[in-house]
Amino acid sequence: MKIFVGENILIKDKIWACGFKPPYSATVVNKIIAAGMQIVNERSGADASLELGGMWDGFYYIRPTYGTVSRFGVIANVSSADQVGVWAKNLDDGFKILSVIAGHDKNDGTSYSIEKYEYFPSAEKLKTVKFNELNFKYADYLAEVYQIISSAEFSANMSRFDGLKYGYRTENFKNMNELVINSRSESFAIETKLKTLMGAYVLSEGQFEKYYLKATKIRRLIKQELDEMFKQVDVIRVPDTVLAYLTGCPALIKPDYQCFITRNGQEGNFYGI
Repeated sequence: MKIFVGENILIKDKIWACGFKPPYSATVVNKIIAAGMQIVNERSGADASLELGGMWDGFYYIRPTYGTVSRFGVIANVSSADQVGVWAKNLDDGFKILSVIAGHDKNDGTSYSIEKYEYFPSAEKLKTVKFNELNFKYADYLAEVYQIISSAEFSANMSRFDGLKYGYRTENFKNMNELVINSRSESFAIETKLKTLMGAYVLSEGQFEKYYLKATKIRRLIKQELDEMFKQVDVIRVPDTVLAYLTGCPALIKPDYQCFITRNGQEGNFYGI
């Protein structure tokens, strides 16, 4: 089987987009190679990105429970939400890849203790499931809470790309301050700059309690309400993956862009990815 991996997943001696040449490979890369699968380039397949793009038309996306796949060797984006997921043309292949890359890794402090997962695709059962309308009282806050928390964590993670330790280094500088400022000004895209600035703002003195701390409290309430809902149902259909990212729950996106989340668990199929 040929596998593509996201460009934020390190491959030994393969220069990453930020100019970093890693001396080691990510755990997921090592597991893929050990399973006899072939990595053909560094874009797609096993991926830790949070965004959906048009290039994924016709693919399933499986996002496992937070902590089931090692993030060792994965460039951090939003640390409390990042999780290596799988894109695949069919569910059998997707779960086969997930079975290979999931499992405990001593190099990742957020990794669950379970050594090996076995997955059996049952998500096709969703075709025959009857859906009932549910009232989620925090629905109106999801986007705002995720924006605040993700921007804060993104900003903290971007601090390492200063032209000194990692990332692009400008040739136009006279002192240390100019090196950092010009390196970031020249290399960061406008979206990166805006998200980094927002994150720095919500973490700043006088704003931390007003925005970031409040968002984390609401996030906890969101998780509590979701846990209560999962006492009544097995699967919830949602408009996007934001709820999964905030709560660490597993999610499945079908080729028609329908998105489903389910409770955390280890049953070995979609109901507990």
